[in-house]
Amino acid sequence: MRARIETEAFGDSTNQAIFMVSGWAMPKEVMHSFALCLSKRFYVVLANLPSISLDEHWISRSRIGPNYDIDALSEQLIDAAPKEAWWIGWSLGGMVSAYVAARRSSCVLGLITLSASPSFVKREGWESAMATDDFDTFANLVESNPEQGLQRFVMLQAKGANNERALVKQLQSFLPIKTLNRAALIGGLRLLRSLDIRREWSLLDVPNLHLLGGKDALVSSNALEQQTDVNPLQQCVVLSNCAHQPFLEDEEVCVRHIENFIDANNT
Repeated sequence: MRARIETEAFGDSTNQAIFMVSGWAMPKEVMHSFALCLSKRFYVVLANLPSISLDEHWISRSRIGPNYDIDALSEQLIDAAPKEAWWIGWSLGGMVSAYVAARRSSCVLGLITLSASPSFVKREGWESAMATDDFDTFANLVESNPEQGLQRFVMLQAKGANNERALVKQLQSFLPIKTLNRAALIGGLRLLRSLDIRREWSLLDVPNLHLLGGKDALVSSNALEQQTDVNPLQQCVVLSNCAHQPFLEDEEVCVRHIENFIDANNT
């Protein structure tokens, strides 16, 4: 049976495992350098979200459409992950990883999110997020003109970064333009808009660390302050000089926080 999730492994498979999930529309290659750094100590399996890929052969061979139902997606990722692993997720990948960690904690040693929060859009009681009208305007752009939507997304990701222009160019180099899957983009956006995992976040019973960019234009670093007293196992670190992709902007600091967190919580 054809695998639904495209993965790539780094490091010695006898080491403790990390399962890393990329974000909406961004292929796993954007996290390559980060994964390589972590693979010096860990076995890292890096995963794409469904039908987001730079591999034209993978896309052409796949006869399975992307499924962004949260429970189906969770099962697909669990199937692709090492059986005992720390899960690291970026943005939408972090939200899905948190959902898995809360609902299927036996599959997750611990959770680390990058630029993620329990809800991407504003809701009652959750104001530090993107306005739904702004989100819908962006989603409509992606649906009508996916390439233009992806370019807009890159600008939003890099907004506020110290090296904004260079970061835009770097992110643009990873965009899956040749392998663009419109259904995957739209499915991912629908999930991102609907996903409200505040309850799951509060019920996390595994160690969980959340790295946030102080200059992030997409995910407010203030949002998780509302959750500070909700989960005693939660730790939050705000990287004040970073925007939406701290693993690119300050890779060394992110790696150090993750290594220290895992070391402190290994039993």
